Amino acid sequence: MAAEDPDQPLKDKLRSILEEGGGGRVVAFIQGTPDPEQRRKRYTLARLSFPDRKSPNRRFDELIRIARAGIVEGLRQADQARARGDTDEARECIDFANRLSYNLSADLAECWPGDEAPRERRHFEAGLRAAYDCIVWRQELGKPPERRAMAHWAAGMHQLSLENHIEALCDFEAAFGLALQGAVAAKAAAGGGTPAPDAKPEAFVKANSDFAVNLYYGYAGIARHLLGDAAGTRQFEQACSAFEGTLEAPSDKEAAEDAKFGLDQLKWVERKFMAAGAGAATAR
Repeated sequence: MAAEDPDQPLKDKLRSILEEGGGGRVVAFIQGTPDPEQRRKRYTLARLSFPDRKSPNRRFDELIRIARAGIVEGLRQADQARARGDTDEARECIDFANRLSYNLSADLAECWPGDEAPRERRHFEAGLRAAYDCIVWRQELGKPPERRAMAHWAAGMHQLSLENHIEALCDFEAAFGLALQGAVAAKAAAGGGTPAPDAKPEAFVKANSDFAVNLYYGYAGIARHLLGDAAGTRQFEQACSAFEGTLEAPSDKEAAEDAKFGLDQLKWVERKFMAAGAGAATAR
């Protein structure tokens, strides 16, 4: 039997306020909470009051409103902590804003299998802004390369939706490079040695390799394909083959689950962008 969630009553309360009064009422309720740490917690929980990614009614404008209010609150608390000389608290508040911003960007991205909720250009623009804020904050906070890579991936996904294919490729390649840097460092730290000096980056895209390395390489292939580079299709197919190889002989259960998730996501984005682009080219 699953343990009872102590935050469930608060989640239910936030969901009820959202349904009855919209995002503005949710923000007013949270801002009325006296304790600063509790305000941060409630902004985090507010995201969970929205419909999941399989729902056609995602209420993106309300999601943006609440997340942005939470980010502003986090940065305001960071300024107050700095004024008190509490650098640890200031860092935590900035990291809170970073997490809210990343989750907002990810929720607005049109890359999740089964998510058919309609999005407008303003939603992609808001997601892009949130991702670029994360890039800056994660650099300032000294986050490891794999965490910085996630922010670049989110930016690339929104650039893809906005049909800024060159910018999308730049962000996906940045994500791939950072993920590769993190994977190589992790392997070395675990005693797995270091790669040969002349090893090519694409050599790391293979079965049971790092999940993010394979995923971002595939995304970069999609963007490259949309720019008319035939190498993009081969790059995408190599990433898919890496995930398929993992599914055939996974190193462990987690690797198999990650591979299925990555493969499903790449195939979903491929159908949405690469196949659509081919159809448009044929129509012309």
